[in-house]
Formats: sequence, C-alpha cells, structure tokens
Amino acid sequence: MEFKELVQKRYAARVYEDRKIDDEKIDEILEMIRFSPSALNLQPWKIKVVADDELKEEMYENSMDQKHIAECSHVLVFCANTDLPGLAETIINGMKDAGAPEETIKFYQMAANNLTGRIPPEARLCEAQKNVFIAATQGIYAAKSLGIDSCIVQGFDPAAYSEILDLPSNVVPTVLVLLGYGADGPNPKVRFPKEDILL
Repeated sequence: MEFKELVQKRYAARVYEDRKIDDEKIDEILEMIRFSPSALNLQPWKIKVVADDELKEEMYENSMDQKHIAECSHVLVFCANTDLPGLAETIINGMKDAGAPEETIKFYQMAANNLTGRIPPEARLCEAQKNVFIAATQGIYAAKSLGIDSCIVQGFDPAAYSEILDLPSNVVPTVLVLLGYGADGPNPKVRFPKEDILL
C-alpha cells in the first residue's frame, strides 16, 4: 500500500474482532517503530507491549471508561524516557563502536550537550514526549501497512499505569496505541482544508 493510501484508509478503530495479532506481525510493527526519527537520534521512548487480557482490564479501569483498551488485541504503551543525558551517552558509545569519524562524534557530543544542558530535569519529560508522539504515529501506519487497525489513546492515568506495569521512575506512560482487527469501520474523514492549516 502506498503511503498516501495508508493515511487515507487508516482510522481510529474503537470496536475490535475477538482475535489476536500474530507475534510475528507485532515484531514487524515494533521493528518499524524502532526506525522512527527523533531529535538528535536520542530515541527517548520505551514501549510496553500488553496482550494479557487481565492486565488490559486493569488498565481499562484507569482509562476514562474506554472499553476498547480491554477489547483490542494488543496495547502498546509508549513511554517517555527522561534520561536524556544517559541516552546521549549510549548513542555516542554506539557511534564509537560503529567506527564513526571522530569529528562526527565530537559534533554529536557538542549538540547533545547543548540540548541536554539547556533543558532542566523538570522539563525533560516534555522534550521526550515530543519524540514519543512521532514514534506512536509511525506505529499506527506500520500497523496499517500490515492490515492491522489501531487507535491512539491519551485519556488514562499515567501514575496508575506506572504502578500497574511496574515501570521505573524515569519512564512515564505518555500515549497508547491499541492494535487489533477493527470491527466497526471508518467514519467519513473530516479534515481542515489546506488553506486553513497554512499560515
């Protein structure tokens, strides 16, 4: 499917068939997400894959009565990783291991220091979350390319999710991508005309 067709056919599925997505397809989606772009290639996200029905039910109970969380095949919980300095260090070490030129490594280190140095710890969550939404978007189109429907969900209690999923303190649940085989079908798309979105 061409990308233009993907964006036109993809819709927010809120009713799902009672069948699971194959593990191989979930792995394909995760592999495509792995190549999502991010500022300075920091990749400040972690993804918790939830397929267990009891766990999904517990998540649903902390999600503003959005029943499709419990009824979909899988929930990808996209979390923001606020350890930006640690991520930058990991990337630099990876560049060294890959044999990147010294000048390239030095330039990256300077840029990373500028970014992480100007962002106080309390603002790192916001910076990470900007990138998380890019990865989640890549996820929904990756899924559609494999014939899998999705829905992006923000209405949930991050603190409750952190406890339910036993997440470390530097990892903050930010957005959910529900995956499954839609049983509802798309509504007509309502989008602003190009003239209304251009300044």
